[in-house]
Amino acid sequence: MLLRHLVLFPLRLTVLLASHLLFFIVFFTVKLGMPASALKLRVEQGLIRFLCGMYVASWTGVIKFHGPKPVPEGNHVWVANHTSMIDYIILSSYTAFAVIMQLHSGWVGFLQTTVLDSLGCLWFNRTQAKDRLLVAKLMADHVADPNTTPLLIFPEGTCVNNEYCVMFKRGAFDMGATVHPVAIKYNKIFVDAFWNSKRMSFTQHLGRLMSSWAVVCDV
Repeated sequence: MLLRHLVLFPLRLTVLLASHLLFFIVFFTVKLGMPASALKLRVEQGLIRFLCGMYVASWTGVIKFHGPKPVPEGNHVWVANHTSMIDYIILSSYTAFAVIMQLHSGWVGFLQTTVLDSLGCLWFNRTQAKDRLLVAKLMADHVADPNTTPLLIFPEGTCVNNEYCVMFKRGAFDMGATVHPVAIKYNKIFVDAFWNSKRMSFTQHLGRLMSSWAVVCDV
């Protein structure tokens, strides 16, 4: 335990913070300095994959991906079970995804609105019915465009403990698009990746993962 908390955690945190600094310098140079184009989108996608990869490295993530890699094409959507916000980080370390997600506050919200917006991600407020109607329309528009970043949806609508799934909401299945299922299974040998947002913040959750030996999962 002392090795994990006094050696691994500070080392991982230092590397992660340094990677954020490098990422922000390059990302905002691209974001502010390049005109909108397919090339700019590919560069931003690559930078976001880099940052997500550094998060995975900060947990010593042992991730095994199975199946074909998603490619952008019209009228296709990817759906996955949901255990934690790290689901999106893991998947986006492999290939860039736009995602539909609740808008958070703090540093997570900053990344959502200033970084992930570049991918066409869609944010909503659970308490606002009008947000859901707007997101439904934007979601259909996004999926219909073959030039957008592949769209990822967590149709359970909440984090579940990775032992079972709850009933999916219908939104992803009512657009007439081809649905690609993605299963994420965590091995609890070193740490339980489930995030109970009622008991801990996402920052605390990340600290817990970074203080473990490794996060092991199959996708």
